[in-house]
Amino acid sequence: MDDLLERGAVPEGYKVEIFDGEVIMTPRSPEQFWTVSEVRSAVRRAAISRERVFSDVLVRFPGENDAAPDLTILAEGAERRGNSYNCVEVLAVLEVPSRPDDGKDYVRNVAKYARFGIDLYLIAYPFKQLCTVMTEPYATGYGKVKEVPYGGPLTLTLVTGERIEIDTSDFPVRT
Repeated sequence: MDDLLERGAVPEGYKVEIFDGEVIMTPRSPEQFWTVSEVRSAVRRAAISRERVFSDVLVRFPGENDAAPDLTILAEGAERRGNSYNCVEVLAVLEVPSRPDDGKDYVRNVAKYARFGIDLYLIAYPFKQLCTVMTEPYATGYGKVKEVPYGGPLTLTLVTGERIEIDTSDFPVRT
C-alpha cells in the first residue's frame, strides 16, 4: 500500500484501502466531501488544532490492515511516522459510507476501531440521514451506541473533555 501511495498509483478522487486482504477502491462522493467538511469546520470551531485533524491519511493498526478514515482526530502531541500515525494516538474517527449496503463501516470498522481502543467512532449515513455515535470501546465493539437523525445538533465529547458541537442540518442526504 505504501508503494502504491508513493508512486501516485491511486486515481484522483478515489480512496484505496486494504481490508481483510482485499484492495478496496472507493470513489469519493460529494456527500462524503461535504459531510467531512462540515465536521472539520465544527472541529476547528472547538479550537482543536489543524495538526490534530486530517482526512484520508494512513493510520497504522499493528498486526492488521491499516486504514485511512474519512476524518481522524488525534491526541495532542501525536507523533507523525512518515505519512502515517499510529492508531493508539487516535481519539475519534468519522466515516461516511459511500454505498447503502456497505458493511465495512458498520461491521468490520466497528470491531477494529473498538478493539484498538479508538474512544469515539461516528458514522454519518447519508442514505438514512442518521448519525451513529459509538463510545466505550471493548474487545469486539462499543458499549454505548447513540443514534441521532440528521437535522439537529450533535455534541461529541472526546476522552480529553474537548467538546465538538456539530449542526447536522446541513449534512447532505443521498437516496
